[in-house]
Amino acid sequence: MHKTLAFSLLLFGCHTHTHQMPKTEIGIAVPIAPGKTAEWRRSIEELTGPRYDEYEASRKRFGLTEQTTFLQQTPMGDFAVIHLVGPDVHASFHAMSTSHDPWDVKWREMTTDLHGVDFAKGEKVLPKVSLAYAMDDGHTGQPFMFIAPLGQDGATRLHSISTELMGARHDEYVRARTNLGIHRELVFLESTAMGDAVVFYWLADDPKASLQSLAVSTAPLDVWLRGAAEQLHPIPLDALAAIAGKNELIGRYPR
Repeated sequence: MHKTLAFSLLLFGCHTHTHQMPKTEIGIAVPIAPGKTAEWRRSIEELTGPRYDEYEASRKRFGLTEQTTFLQQTPMGDFAVIHLVGPDVHASFHAMSTSHDPWDVKWREMTTDLHGVDFAKGEKVLPKVSLAYAMDDGHTGQPFMFIAPLGQDGATRLHSISTELMGARHDEYVRARTNLGIHRELVFLESTAMGDAVVFYWLADDPKASLQSLAVSTAPLDVWLRGAAEQLHPIPLDALAAIAGKNELIGRYPR
C-alpha cells in the first residue's frame, strides 16, 4: 500500500437527528510506528479489558458514545483504523488534545510513542475530508473498516461515482449492498498533502464474506462499480480485498 495512507484522520458532518440528540461520527486511520504493533495491540486490549473502567470514564468525559478499533496490516506498514461516535466528535477530539487530566496526558504520551503522531497538535493534524457516498437499509450488523489509496485523478473519479450512487442509481446501490449482506456503508474521501485515500465503514452480516463476494459479484451495479474502482485505486480490487480481509477488530466501546 502506498504512502497516501501514512496518516488519515477522517471527519464528516453527517448528523443523525433523533428525539434525543444529534450524532456525529469520525473514522480515523493512523499509522502504527514500525515495530510497535504488538505493543499497540496489548495497549488496546488492556484498555478494553482490565483497565476498562478508566477507559470508559475517559470516553464519557469526552462525550464519546462508541469507539471501534481495527488493525489493518499492509506492505507499507500497519494502521489503526478507528470509528468514533458522539454528539460532537470534533469537540471531543479537541478536548482530548488539550486536556490536562493526568490520564489524558499519559494517553497522549502513549499515542505519540505508538503512532508517532502528537494529538496535542489538535486541528493541525486534521486533513480535508468529505463523505463521498453512503447507504443504510435500516438493519444492523458487524462493524468493519478498511482503507485504500487513490491514484491520479482519483478524487475526481470518486466524485463521478458519488453522483451516480447518490442520485439516479441510489436505490439500485442500496439493493446491491443489501444483497451482499452490507446494511450500512459510509465511504469517505480524505485528502492530505501526501495524496488522497478512501476509507470504508460497514455494518454487515459477515463483512469479510461480503468483501469477497463484492470482488466476484455479477450484479450489474457491482460489475460497474468494480470497473470504476479499477480507475480509482492503484491496487487491484482482488489484492485490496486480500489485504483488507485480514483486518482485525481489536477493541470496542462499549464492550
